Amino acid sequence: MPRAKLSPRKTPLQERSRATVDALVQATADILVRDGYAKLTTNRIAERAGVNVASLYQFFPGKEALVAEVSRRHVKEQRKAVREVLATRKFQGLEDLIRTLVCMGFAAHAVNPKLHHALTEELPARRARTMGPEDAPLMEAFREYATDVPDPELAHWLIDTVAHAAIHRAVVERPEALSQGLLQEELVTLLLRYVKRK
Repeated sequence: MPRAKLSPRKTPLQERSRATVDALVQATADILVRDGYAKLTTNRIAERAGVNVASLYQFFPGKEALVAEVSRRHVKEQRKAVREVLATRKFQGLEDLIRTLVCMGFAAHAVNPKLHHALTEELPARRARTMGPEDAPLMEAFREYATDVPDPELAHWLIDTVAHAAIHRAVVERPEALSQGLLQEELVTLLLRYVKRK
C-alpha cells in the first residue's frame, strides 16, 4: 500500500487562500475531536470548513496531509512558546529550566486533550520528530548549566523523548493528571535525577 502524502500541495500566498487553509485545518481538528480519525473524510472536512472539496484538493492531497498539518502547527506553536520563554526569562538554575519546560508541556496538552488523544492514538504512523535549527536556543539553555551527562545532545533528545512520551500517555490514560500537580512533579524529579547523578 503506498504511503500517503503528508505535505501540502502548495503554500497559500493570498489572504483569502490562507483563510481557506486555516478553515480546513480547524475543521480537521474539530472532526478529530468530535468523531475521531475513522470518520474523518475530505468531504466532511470541506463541508465543515464551508468550502467545496475541490478547494481542499487545491491545497492538500488528502485527509492525511491535513492531519499532518494539524500536528505540525501544534509542534510549531509549542516550539515558538519555548523559544519566547528562553529569550525573555532568566532561570534560577537547571531545576527551574526543566520545571518550566515540563509545566509548559502539560499546559499545552491540557488545553484540548481530546485533540491530543486523537493525534497520539488514532492516527496512522507518522514521520519521526526531528530536531531543527529552531531547537538551538533550547540546547544552548541546557549547556548553560552543569550536568552529569556524558553527551549533552543525546541528553537533550532523551529529555525531549521521555517528556513527550509521559505527557502523551497521560493524555490517553490519565487525562485528569494533566491539570494536577503530582505527575508534573514526578516527571521533573525523573529528569533532574537523570541530568544530576552525583
